[in-house]
This record gives sequence, structure tokens and C-alpha cells, in this order.
Amino acid sequence: MKALHSGIVIGFFALVLLIVSSAGAVESVELAHDKSTLASLRLVGGRYGFAVSFSAPTAGWPIQRVRMYGLRFGNQTETMEFMIEIWAQNRTVLYSAPHSYAKFRTALSWVDIDIAGPTVSGTFYVVLYLGSSPQRGIQIGCDTSIPNRHSEVVSGGNILTDWTEAGFKPALKKEETNWMIRVVGGGGTLKPASTATMTTTTSEISVPFLGSISMSTLQQIGGVAATGGAGVLGWFLKTRKRRFVSSYLMKVDSTYNEYSVNREECKKRLTQMKEESIQLLRKGKMDEPHFTLIDNKLNQYLKDLG
Repeated sequence: MKALHSGIVIGFFALVLLIVSSAGAVESVELAHDKSTLASLRLVGGRYGFAVSFSAPTAGWPIQRVRMYGLRFGNQTETMEFMIEIWAQNRTVLYSAPHSYAKFRTALSWVDIDIAGPTVSGTFYVVLYLGSSPQRGIQIGCDTSIPNRHSEVVSGGNILTDWTEAGFKPALKKEETNWMIRVVGGGGTLKPASTATMTTTTSEISVPFLGSISMSTLQQIGGVAATGGAGVLGWFLKTRKRRFVSSYLMKVDSTYNEYSVNREECKKRLTQMKEESIQLLRKGKMDEPHFTLIDNKLNQYLKDLG
């Protein structure tokens, strides 16, 4: 019975260790202006590119990846490359690098492109140059379910006012076309609760009921359980808050996109959300840094509305 009890205890410690070691990834925030409602697919080649503007949730926001909805078509496209750029609001290039067409599938899907991204503040642009042709290339999804406030076509560092120049066939209406391009950032990696390595040597003593687990390893597991086990509940609560905040940021974007055509109504709704976020902070449903992210975004949108 004693051996069984000890085995259960060690099993619990091992489970805690597994949970803590897998809990390193901090949830990031995804910024989006589309609603995942695909209306059509479009390509643009040559010197033209797709661009989407975003508002950084906070100053010095680190970009981790760009997400795009589309597909690759045509023969021998695996060796081709497309270009991703990140622009500051004044169109200064903060990041520029080629990526392989092979990252896109030949069937429609969301594609994640990890980048050694810059940190951004305020308004910034994600720009995509595909180099596509009618015979082969990449097509990007368009969402026309909401008014366009952020999607652009660019050429040589300039934003086009007339999309017909890019030769879309059939023609696209700028005011109702949102590129299905998103950006993810703000996350990081938590340090493990213990950095001790799980190794043993022939000179270490083993406890019989633990089989091949050494005393040193047992002590390491116990140490992790002591420091990490107490924080597991806290980690889950923090993770839940991050998910809530990410969802709330998406709600802010959605409200602005839907009501920005009516400035007064949009201001009213965003102001109500500011008051709501204050109450959520007071009730402990979000932390101070999360509240700051949301409040900064609301302030930026209210400033844009004038």
C-alpha cells in the first residue's frame, strides 16, 4: 500500500512537470479586419502588392507572424518566392524578406508565415508582393461581408487610389473588399519553472519502488512540483484571461469595422466598451497590462473617428 501511495505521488509530480513544461507558450494576439467570409480569390503581380493596415495594441508591439488565406496554383511554383514587408505609418520599410511559394498549399487554407518581425507602434502595414501571373502563382482570399477600411493595393511604396490600375478582372470595388491577411504578435515564451536537466549517472542511488528513476531525478521532479504545482492554477487563470482579452480585441475591431460609416454611433459604442473594460478590470476579469492593450486600441479608433 505504501509503495502504491508513493507511486501515485510520483505520478502526480510527473504530471505536474509535464503540464508546467508544456505551459511555456504565452498566447499571442491576432489582429484581423476580415470575418473569414470568402467572397472570391484574387492575384496581383509585377510591381503591385496587397497591403492591410493595422493598429498596434500597444507601443513596441512585437510581430511574430503573418497569416494569409489563399492557395498556390500552376506548375513548378515550389521554387518561386513571394515577398512580405512591414511598413511603418510613414511607409518606412521595417521588415522585408522573401518566402517560398511552397508554404502555400494547392487547396485553400490559412497559411502562417513566421517572421523575425520588428516591433511596431501606432498604425503599420503588412504588405504582400506575390509576383503572380495568370498562369501560375498565388491567389489571396477577399472578404466583402463588411466595408473596407484597411485594405489597399500598393506599387513601388505608394498606395493606389484607383485599383483598376492593378488590372483586377473582374474589377473590385475598393470600398467593399478586404484582403484576408492578418498579423499575430505580442506573445513570448515563459521560462520553465526549473532549468534542471533530467539526467542520471551510475553513481546515483535509486529508490526501489521508483524503478529506474534516480534519487536526483526524484528531487528534481519534487522541486518542479513544489515551484510549478503551486503556479499551475495561476497559469490556467492567466491563460483564460489572455483568451478573453484576445476575443475582446477582436470585438473592438469588429465594432469599429461595422459602425465606422456612422461616426457618432461608432463613438458611442466604443465609449461604452471603454467603460465596460474598466468594470472588467475592477472585477479582476483582466489584468492591468491587458486593460492597457484594449484601452490603447479604443483610444486609437476614437482618435481616428475624430
